[in-house]
Amino acid sequence: MNNTLNIAFTKHEWYFIFMFVFLFFQAILERLSVYFSLSDEFFSLFGLYIFLFRSKYKYVFSNYPLVKTIFKAVYVIISLGIISSFKYKIQHSLIVNLLDLFSFVKFFILFFFSLWLLEKCRISKTLHAIYVLVCIYLIVGFIFMLISQFVDIGMVFEKRYGLNAYMFINPNPGDYSSILIISLVIVHVYSYFSGRACLFLKLIACILIVSTFRGKALGFILTYFFLLYYVYKLGNLNVKSLLFLALIAIAGGYMQIRYYFVDNVTPRSLFFLYGFITANEYFPLGAGFGSFGSNMAKIHYSSLYSEYGFGNIYGMGEEESLFLNDNFWPMIMGQYGWIGCMLFLFVVYTLFKIVCTHIHAKSLKIAGFSLFFLLLYSSVGGPIFVHYIGCISVVVFSLVMCVNTKCSCRT
Repeated sequence: MNNTLNIAFTKHEWYFIFMFVFLFFQAILERLSVYFSLSDEFFSLFGLYIFLFRSKYKYVFSNYPLVKTIFKAVYVIISLGIISSFKYKIQHSLIVNLLDLFSFVKFFILFFFSLWLLEKCRISKTLHAIYVLVCIYLIVGFIFMLISQFVDIGMVFEKRYGLNAYMFINPNPGDYSSILIISLVIVHVYSYFSGRACLFLKLIACILIVSTFRGKALGFILTYFFLLYYVYKLGNLNVKSLLFLALIAIAGGYMQIRYYFVDNVTPRSLFFLYGFITANEYFPLGAGFGSFGSNMAKIHYSSLYSEYGFGNIYGMGEEESLFLNDNFWPMIMGQYGWIGCMLFLFVVYTLFKIVCTHIHAKSLKIAGFSLFFLLLYSSVGGPIFVHYIGCISVVVFSLVMCVNTKCSCRT
């Protein structure tokens, strides 16, 4: 009887594994049904219920004080958004404002929810189940990548550098490269927990990341190898090494950065320009929820876009809105102002500080820093903190933190 109970997953372990699976495979599952695109919202709502009505935040905040610091900063940013929304009324609908608010906070709700769930999970069973899924995903993806370089099987997005940019069964190679980075992190966490090197899987993950030929992916690979040097040789990162790794990433994605921000007037460069303009015009609080750069500003076409003449630019009009939420930092500047932008930079710095000061094992540090740089690099060209990729990233970041805490206690 005891053996049977030991083999079975507990309900909290099932919750976490289901959340991981639905977020990790969200882009693929969307092809089966559009309702799967709401997976991150569903788990965020569940987490919000636990946070507000079950008073479970006390445990998380007492055990992870820096997480409490992050939530305090987020609370102030939300307050800025509420005040500016009532003051400027760019979006008149209360529902639109609430949906935009929820889109912003779901990353942080899942952060809390994952930490709470993992405290009730047996890490060995939960991590092993996730690791097996990731192993299968990497090995099958690697086999099809080799085939795709010679035979067209519908898994190539385009040609870059004379080679096929691989995306497996994902909608695009950009999202696929992010999921691969998260897979590499899982392998690192399992490697630490099990005491196995897992070099073959790490190598496969790196090759697959490169095979997407995205600027972000190439920049990450350069960062990853320097991370290995910094962490294993020097023990940790500091602000100087952080700046150096940022420059490495810029070098890796130089061609794309030059295309989007230097040589051409693109929607991304325009969003950065008008993000500054909006932050200055609505100084210091920003223009409020659903006003600039967010998905709600796209769906319920913001009056600011008409004012700025976005309707005359391809992909930025009310009917053709392909590029209207292809950003993150301009949204933070425009909607929450310079104060909100500084506070969100503080949140990002606190995530960096968690890895530096609270995660001790070297393999876990590499895992934590890898997720940090994934979020940082992706935020330059996309809305990762409000995207499902950001959601699965913070879920796995919570796993890294929890493995560190539980293994430290065990030691």
